[in-house]
Amino acid sequence: MDEASPFFGPGSPASKVPVVARGEAIYTAVPETPAAPVRHLLGYEPFTSLCVALGVEPRQLATITTFGDFVRSHRDAVLDGGLNDAAAVFLGNVLVSYRFDAHWVRYGDHFPSAGTDEQAYEVLHLLALLMDSDDSTYRTCLEMIEGWAQPQPAEPTL
Repeated sequence: MDEASPFFGPGSPASKVPVVARGEAIYTAVPETPAAPVRHLLGYEPFTSLCVALGVEPRQLATITTFGDFVRSHRDAVLDGGLNDAAAVFLGNVLVSYRFDAHWVRYGDHFPSAGTDEQAYEVLHLLALLMDSDDSTYRTCLEMIEGWAQPQPAEPTL
C-alpha cells in the first residue's frame, strides 16, 4: 500500500480488466500466459479528493460499512459532483480487498464488476443500493456483503 492509496498493490487502468464476452463473441486462441487478475483498479481518485475535501481520510473508508455510511451521508456530493463511477471503483476495490480470490472483471462493454468467479458485484448498482435504500435494506445489504467476505471453507478432498 503506498501512502496515497488505501489499497494494496499497484493500480491497473480499466483497460487491463479482463473482458468476458456477452452475446456474440469471436473465438480466439487462449493466450499462453493468461492476463493477471486486476485486484486494484484505478479511477477512484476523484472520489478520494471529495473525501479529503470533506475532512475524511480515504483509508478510513476501506470497509464496506464505513464506505456505505459515508456515501449515504454525502450522497448529494457524490451525485452532484458526477463521482458515481469513481465511487463505484473505490467500492469495488474495497470488495476485492476482502478476499484473496476476488478480482475485477468486465462483462461485455458494461462497467467493470468486482468479486469472485462465483459472485461478482455490479458496483454501480451496488453503490446506488447503498446510497438510496431504506435503513433495513441497507443493513441487510451490508450483512450479505460481510457474509460474502468471510473466509471460505476449503473444499473437502476425497
